[in-house]
Parts: sequence; C-alpha cells; structure tokens
Amino acid sequence: MSETKTATLREIFSETLANLAFMFTDDDIPFDPADEAWFETSIRYNGPRAGELRLLCDRAFMTSLAGNLLGIEPDDPEADVKGVDAVKELMNILCGQLVTDFHGSDAVFNLSIPECTQLDDPPDLAQPDTVDAFTLSVGGSRTRLAHITHPEGSGHG
Repeated sequence: MSETKTATLREIFSETLANLAFMFTDDDIPFDPADEAWFETSIRYNGPRAGELRLLCDRAFMTSLAGNLLGIEPDDPEADVKGVDAVKELMNILCGQLVTDFHGSDAVFNLSIPECTQLDDPPDLAQPDTVDAFTLSVGGSRTRLAHITHPEGSGHG
C-alpha cells in the first residue's frame, strides 16, 4: 500500500483543535510559568504501519480544552477535573485523523487507549521543529506534538 500523506501533522493538529474545541494554534510561543504542572499524553497505532503520537502540554491547556469540550468556563472546577479525559479524547481523535490522512481510509488500524502522565519536571520545548515534531502555542499555552513511527512488525500497538 502506498502512503497518501496529504496533510501535515501540524495541519491535522491545528484543524482538529479548531473543529473539536474552537482552540487555535499560533507559532508565537508565550512565556511558561515554571510552577505549571506538565503532562505527556500518548497513543499508539498498529496496522499496515505502526507509530505513536505524544503530546506535551500544561494543565492550563488541558483545563481550557475540557472547558471548550464541555461548554463550561475554564475556571470552573469541573474543567480542571475533566482535563485528563479531554486530552485523551483529543489524542484519540488526532490519531484516527492521522492514520486516515496518512494511510487512507481503506487501511485498518488498531489504536491503543490513550495514556496521560504528569511529568516530574517541565519538558524541554526548545528542540527545533520538524515535520514530525513541533511546538505551538494554543490559547496561550505551549504544546509539543510528536509523531514517532515504529518499524513494521515491531509489535508496538
């Protein structure tokens, strides 16, 4: 099967956030408060190709995402509680969109259950952007999304 890869990961991320949660990306990276809690959310896929998406984001991003998905104010305590679930749902939708855009709608892929972990320390977001990993501002929060491809038959998924 030939790859169809028409959209870029950056386009998929930006469009999914805009359509799902009315959140918009920007290349202008704001200052990060050092005391903000940071999280890494990942999801794997396996099928004709195997890979993984990893999103680094702060609690403020997760709270805003949950607020927009649930139609509540970001300062509502419910938005903070639902932040992990919201970012997992975002990753599930992103991964589904990625495999469809990159590999076509005829291919069958299995997606893992997204996992979200709070990091002990803020991540290093100073790495240069590439086609498969980039840092963007979303509603004033820095996020970094990375797509890692696994060798075929690697057993990931």
